[in-house]
Amino acid sequence: MRVLVTGATGRYGYAAALALRHAAVDVTALVRDPDADAAGDLAERGVRLARGRRDQLDHVEDALADADALFLAVGGPGASARTAAERADTLVRAADRTDATVVHASLLAADTRPGVPLVDVRGRIDADLVSRDVTHVSLRPGVPLDAFERVRGTVETEGRLPFPLDGHARVPLTDPRDVGRAAAAAFTDERAPAGERLPIVSGTHSLYDVADVLEALLDRSITADPRGPRAAPRALTAFYRWANEGALLGADTDALRERYGVAPSPIRDYFERAGWA
Repeated sequence: MRVLVTGATGRYGYAAALALRHAAVDVTALVRDPDADAAGDLAERGVRLARGRRDQLDHVEDALADADALFLAVGGPGASARTAAERADTLVRAADRTDATVVHASLLAADTRPGVPLVDVRGRIDADLVSRDVTHVSLRPGVPLDAFERVRGTVETEGRLPFPLDGHARVPLTDPRDVGRAAAAAFTDERAPAGERLPIVSGTHSLYDVADVLEALLDRSITADPRGPRAAPRALTAFYRWANEGALLGADTDALRERYGVAPSPIRDYFERAGWA
């Protein structure tokens, strides 16, 4: 199995590339800047680098010429809606034209198309993969745990955990490494993906739950400071408003384990591994 990973210097692509290398899979990362720190780190870990852009069909097809499969990630909120849509169209077309098996880093409830660009583009990708009859599986994380890194300094200096959740809100949280583990399991499984929609959730939690985990881990008082969606970075305000409304709740947390034997990690594992302790 030879896998081309897109978005390899981002959240889920990076995790997928590392997990695939750990599984002894031949991995190439499509990167815009091979000199970037994250790209260099991947190269040191045995990942081959191919210079190219996700919105250029010839770049993707050239990189897929030596691969059997594609890890498809369009990127986070830093990309404009137009850029994400262009990447989505290009990557799906390339997979269709090269008969590549696809693992898509989607999002919980992406099918609902709530008018949030970050969500809608992933729902559209999943629908396009189905309409083109591309062999694929859709991995569906919730709110990524590394989003808490933005407030790590405040937690460490003030013992306060501000975050764009309302006080009553509960959201599914996801360790990005679990997305990588699930991708590696999907690519190396002897059964071909059959269009499954697989939630990847490390439990459903409120901000108070997260504060309790950090309090036990850091052995000091940590106060939850619910801020609501307006406190989110501008590009993420609509997403957190949608999440605060409960749109991400109700995921089948056993589906991933039943399909690939992958059990998502407890949220404490993420914070320990990320050096919060």
